[in-house]
Amino acid sequence: MGKKSEKRISEQPDYIRENLPRWNGKTKEHYEVWYLTGNANNHGFWIRYTLNISENGLNDWAGVWCAVFKKGEKPIGICRKYPLSEFKWEVRSFRINIGESNIFSEKKSEGKITVGNISASWELNFEPTGYIFRHLPDFAYYLPVDTVVLSPNPNLIFSGYITLKDTQTGEIIKNLEFSDGVGYQTHIWGKKHAYKWVWGHSNFIKDENGNILEDSFFEGLTVVEKTGPLRVPPINIFTLKYKNNIYEFNGIKDIIFNSSKWKYGEDSVFWEIRSKKMNFSLKMNTKKDNFIMAIYDDPGGDKVFCHNSEVESTEISFELNGKTIKLFCDGTFHTEFGSRTPLEYNPAKFIYE
Repeated sequence: MGKKSEKRISEQPDYIRENLPRWNGKTKEHYEVWYLTGNANNHGFWIRYTLNISENGLNDWAGVWCAVFKKGEKPIGICRKYPLSEFKWEVRSFRINIGESNIFSEKKSEGKITVGNISASWELNFEPTGYIFRHLPDFAYYLPVDTVVLSPNPNLIFSGYITLKDTQTGEIIKNLEFSDGVGYQTHIWGKKHAYKWVWGHSNFIKDENGNILEDSFFEGLTVVEKTGPLRVPPINIFTLKYKNNIYEFNGIKDIIFNSSKWKYGEDSVFWEIRSKKMNFSLKMNTKKDNFIMAIYDDPGGDKVFCHNSEVESTEISFELNGKTIKLFCDGTFHTEFGSRTPLEYNPAKFIYE
């Protein structure tokens, strides 16, 4: 990359620069993800644009994913895979194209994919808020780690629509139209997915009186890595934005003292994350039927199983100025559990083509 290009990129706003593809168009053994999640009209959604560049060149592809959730209903998700040659991107501004109809840019996500008899189309417009959440300590982004994650847009207001249609019958399966949906966008890249992880996020949080908190969010992540036969102890990193103040729990001391528990029961999933700082805790206990399972490819050829829901509930508790504060996400908490084996139940599954 020449000096003019480097200067041009450095002058970009952070939310654009942090979304630019890390793939240089040549490197093997690379995966990359841009995804959006959100809530509107008692529904949740999950939209992903992905790259998989295998180490041997035999499993290179770009993918577009769309899933819609409603609590108490079986989630629906489809994934269309394209040849790698159909992935295009720009350098001067953030804009990626996959196929003819699927675009993700700094202020818009739009797409149209058909898999089997299900067609999904969407257009989501949003304004970046300017705050970048880096899950890891700053120095970690310069280390040769296997996977890296950050959120160029952790707190967004959406307008637009998502429509699912049965192409055989013409029936509209879902038709979500909204002007004030809330959501989140993240960028991930690396050589392989984490060995195991639990993730959680919400932009739709209520106080003890049931009032919606404006411009607030929670983002958390528990990660287990594996080096050879050895598993690294879990790393727990998270942040909370509450009443215009951002409380981050992702420094070195936080990583040492933060803790978590997770359990997959016969019909439920439990996750708890804690910090001694501010006596912070978050608890989630949910039903497995709300989840959909996606199968990811590692560039090295391994499979990773991700179980995702965008309509869970949690309770957050922390101390501030000598007072215990409790917050609630009622059917608006996003979460996923990733591992090298699927959970032992029969979840809804993405349909692929």
